[in-house]
Amino acid sequence: MKPASFHVAFPVVDAPTGGGNQFLRALRAELVRRGRHTDDRRAAGVVLFNSYQNFLPVLALRRRNPDAIFIHRVDGPMRLYNRPDDPRDELAMRANGLVADATVFQTEWSRRANRELGWPTDRPEAVIGNAADHGMFRPRDGRGPGVPLRIIASSWSSNPNKGFDAYAWLDSNLDPAKFAMTFVGNTPSPFTYVRATGPLDSAALARELAAHDVFLTASRKDPCSNSVIEALTVGLPVVARADGGHPELVGEGGLLFENHADVPALLAEVAARYDAFRSAIRVPTIAEIADRYETFAREMADLRRAGRLAPRIPGTLAALRVQFQFRGR
Repeated sequence: MKPASFHVAFPVVDAPTGGGNQFLRALRAELVRRGRHTDDRRAAGVVLFNSYQNFLPVLALRRRNPDAIFIHRVDGPMRLYNRPDDPRDELAMRANGLVADATVFQTEWSRRANRELGWPTDRPEAVIGNAADHGMFRPRDGRGPGVPLRIIASSWSSNPNKGFDAYAWLDSNLDPAKFAMTFVGNTPSPFTYVRATGPLDSAALARELAAHDVFLTASRKDPCSNSVIEALTVGLPVVARADGGHPELVGEGGLLFENHADVPALLAEVAARYDAFRSAIRVPTIAEIADRYETFAREMADLRRAGRLAPRIPGTLAALRVQFQFRGR
């Protein structure tokens, strides 16, 4: 088998976009720093591909580089936070069956929820979370909370399930003498009192986070929110909807809610015990996450050498393209 250099088979961009891009950009940069990433896809010992995205080039690479270990980083289930007929989960499952040697889920919640929707269990898997770029998202200074308490929420997506019903309610009900709220990202409708900045690049978002006291997210069925991870990395306690992967990420570093009418009281509680919540934050570094990917890849290489992880050699590329595109509709 080839040396276990990684190739991240995802077209990362340096622009405000979804959390998957932000994480994979940070992971790729860490692997490059270690000398463990190659841009030569056919020289890679490990290919990391993402969900349903960029599938046909990954399928072609599988045929050209059959000795590499292909690790599939899985998102979702997308039909839970989008719509029941969203085809992307089926596309991801088909990609897993055709290409992947092993699967990585981002949270236990995501693994469990995908399993409930029929995700196969016929290959090795692991749960490996995400991390932010610690060169950019650095812990803010040790000052306490401001008065009014400075709250920040963010979402690149304007999908209603990102929590905009709660943000609209807070826009009308937060006491401005106690709370000042900022929203970063795209919104389906304007706010009246909440300050909205629009999307920001990572450097500007990191500065904005560091200027606030508490991060708030009301998103539903979010498997592993990169926004929450970035906020925790900066050192902000988090108040989050008790849904999706939020409880796993927040841990003791914040509070959870089910009804958005409870949010003001929870924000006040965080402000009253601010140092305790901040000291309880536990968030992995991108170096630790890269270590986990490298360890998992070595385990898969050991299975391959022991003959327990046979190379996947797909059939003709043209036939598989037709199969994938037709069944994914």
